Amino acid sequence: MLVSLIAGLGFAVLAYLCVEIPRAYNQATPIWLSNGFVVACLLAVDTRRWIWILGASLIGGLVAGAHAGDSVLINFVLTPSNILQTWLCAWCTRRFLGPEIDLGRPKHMIAFVGLAGFAVPVVVGTLASLYHTATRGGDVWANATIWVLGDILGVLIVTPCLLVLVKAKTYLAERGLTREGLLVLLGLLVVTAAVFAQNRYPLMFLVPPMMLLVASRLEVLGGVIGAVLVAAIGVLFTMAGRGPIYLIDGTGTEQSIVLQAFLAVSIFVSLPVAAFQRQRRYILDRMTQASEAVARSEARYRLLTENALDVIVHSDLKGRVNYISPSVLAVLGYAPEELTGERPVEFVHPDYVDAVMAISRAQVNGQSDRFPDRIEYLAYRKDGALIWLESRPTLAMDPVSGEKIGLTDVVRDITARKVLEQELREARATAEAAAAAKGEFLANMSHELRTPLTAVIGFANLVDDQPELAADTRRHVARIVDGGRSLLATINDILDFSKLDAGHMEIRPRQVDVGHLAREILDIFTLQASAKGLTLASQGLDDLPPNLWLDPERLRQVLLNLVGNAVKFTETGGVTLSLAHDPTSERLAVSVIDTGQGIAEQDLKLLFMRFSQVDASIRRQHGGTGLGLAISKGLVEAMDGQIGVESRLGEGARFFFDLHAPIRPLDEPEDQTPPPNLPAGCRVLVVDDNAANRELVRTVLEAFNAQVSEAVDGEEGVIAAE
Repeated sequence: MLVSLIAGLGFAVLAYLCVEIPRAYNQATPIWLSNGFVVACLLAVDTRRWIWILGASLIGGLVAGAHAGDSVLINFVLTPSNILQTWLCAWCTRRFLGPEIDLGRPKHMIAFVGLAGFAVPVVVGTLASLYHTATRGGDVWANATIWVLGDILGVLIVTPCLLVLVKAKTYLAERGLTREGLLVLLGLLVVTAAVFAQNRYPLMFLVPPMMLLVASRLEVLGGVIGAVLVAAIGVLFTMAGRGPIYLIDGTGTEQSIVLQAFLAVSIFVSLPVAAFQRQRRYILDRMTQASEAVARSEARYRLLTENALDVIVHSDLKGRVNYISPSVLAVLGYAPEELTGERPVEFVHPDYVDAVMAISRAQVNGQSDRFPDRIEYLAYRKDGALIWLESRPTLAMDPVSGEKIGLTDVVRDITARKVLEQELREARATAEAAAAAKGEFLANMSHELRTPLTAVIGFANLVDDQPELAADTRRHVARIVDGGRSLLATINDILDFSKLDAGHMEIRPRQVDVGHLAREILDIFTLQASAKGLTLASQGLDDLPPNLWLDPERLRQVLLNLVGNAVKFTETGGVTLSLAHDPTSERLAVSVIDTGQGIAEQDLKLLFMRFSQVDASIRRQHGGTGLGLAISKGLVEAMDGQIGVESRLGEGARFFFDLHAPIRPLDEPEDQTPPPNLPAGCRVLVVDDNAANRELVRTVLEAFNAQVSEAVDGEEGVIAAE
């Protein structure tokens, strides 16, 4: 709204002054300022606010015309024509240039001068002058010329001046008012005043060069200020009866036309020159910045290439080196100038020449996707030594034309890495051999231990079966059996751990009724739990499918470990075994929950580690190798599962795991016919190199009335069989 009021008031005041001041000197109006003022207001705001500015300007113009004494008819025709002209000037400029207008850009300045400063004033001004001549009389040509030139000068002087002043900060930041610029502006003022202060010599030709000089030095801001100064000085001196205009032998109208034409031509030339000068400076600045950026980039590139440990090579499309970094001296022993013009492939070991050439040709032919982006090869140093190099050739393109100009390669000495890789391979082979030897040793030791231990347990069971044993003797035999079984369990744990550690644990899945298996596990620990006053509970067993596909022996082993530990370490409360199967994900989820003393958070990470127990007193109280949970973890992971634990001290513990267990169609039931008894008089040959084992087997078989023969080895067994 404020802009509308300013536009209306400014239009009225300027229109009144442009009529009354020349009238006081009995002269025609040389410059019609009001239209240029309104055009500047329109271009400075959004298009949606134009209606208010145009309306306020129309009212202001009607008031000014009435005050100047124009008839109502003339006032209501000429004032709207002025408003129409301002709207067309602004609309054409905005339509062609968009919402952001910068007269410092040549395109914008030329478009503004051509459209708003010439085309629109010529068309609308001519029509208005014809109407004015028809109503008031006069020479049509003279009236039209003065009218049109006055409108042109008003738009070319006032509008750029106001638009540039709005962005004065921007223009001053780009090109400040230097001492030289102020002197040139002062020179224009002096020359123009000197030219128009006298009417003896036709010196107007001195003014345009000075205007061009100001425009070239101060650009747009200087060009606009120069145009205003020249127009103001020329009009004021001419109206005062001074200036070279009066040297023209003609009427006052002709003299006025000459002054207007002089000002119009001068401004037509100086304003575009100012815009072009600004554009020229901008281009030169950009070129300077680009040159400096290129220089900095080249300096950085040279700094990097000359100090890089890797060798940077640039070669042409024929493979000849035209640049190689100084680091080549440290890598290959050659000075850069020794290799310039040479083909690097000449230093490659013959076994790798074809591969190096192939990857280079692929880059040049645009087939890089068919080859790896880097290659390792052997090359010769200057001293004849062989070293390993890693190369990464890349096609180089001309940044302007986009044509292929060569290959850029980064070459790295990887000899030390290759040595480390070889040492690593050897160390790995040694470690694998040691692991295999350890596994074989443990397996052999376990076998050697289990063989006599089996005899101990077997004979102890035979003794225990004798009915005439005394109570103390039977108790001692039971101790032997229990100790033997504990030792056998320990040996089995060590053997299983050895298999897991070596990756030799075999998983043999088959169809399993997991619910039945879980009940068997609970039955095993029923007596032990009852002795401690614990309850054994289960959840979800009845909902399990009877035909899950997994390894029952390994599942049994994990459940025995987890449930056994829960019963062992729980003093009050109970243990719950929970199972659930998800047919969508084909996963079996198992949880063993106890109400024991719980586990501290810092000890949870120790549970599944080898030979670890969270409390040494627990080992002394309950025994164990510390391998049970580690073995369980290995078995679960071998069956494509995960195992974990949740516990807080004093709140019990929950061990859980899940396994891949798809449902398989039920198999035909197996034949449940019991195996037949040994026939009477059956003869059995027992071959074993261990006498205790032979005696144990003999004792068992003779209990079934079999006739037993023995042999120490295979050869003796064959002879005995014959």
